[in-house]
Amino acid sequence: MNTFNGIPISDYRVLVHSIIFSILFLGLMIAFCFWLYISLTMKNPKERQRLRKLKEKAQNDENAKKQLEKIERKNKRRKQRNKDNIITDIVIWSITVCLAVVILALGVIPGWTDYIKKDYVVYTGEITVYNQMKRSRIELEDGTTIWGRGDFNEEDTYGTVVYSRRTKQFLGGGN
Repeated sequence: MNTFNGIPISDYRVLVHSIIFSILFLGLMIAFCFWLYISLTMKNPKERQRLRKLKEKAQNDENAKKQLEKIERKNKRRKQRNKDNIITDIVIWSITVCLAVVILALGVIPGWTDYIKKDYVVYTGEITVYNQMKRSRIELEDGTTIWGRGDFNEEDTYGTVVYSRRTKQFLGGGN
């Protein structure tokens, strides 16, 4: 148990918050990179090698040139048919990148910044405590919402609260 300005606090909530969002971000990035690699290298290596050899032969051989043109026309038709899949892939990539940026901006960076810098705020004044099953919270007089309630009850209307500046996690406090 640490103290901040003489008030006992437990900054494990901020640490756990940061770790969870970091793992979520890394998992999303690993899945995205794997999916990107798979979708970009879907061509068969043997097929690519065959095309390379056919291009070399096409410079001198008329039959090889005709075969190469036929394969290129076939690939062009295949690309036209797969346009919907390409559009779907681009939409999914965009959503994934946006989700990663949101996780990074709202979860990872603020959490680690609060924890490393010990950037905590002490508030003393009027509070409103909401005791809910999963996400209990404390609302301060200035409208700030602090996630968690500690030892406060719904009847408490005045107290001292220590919370993290960016993630708004309850760290400690009392009446």
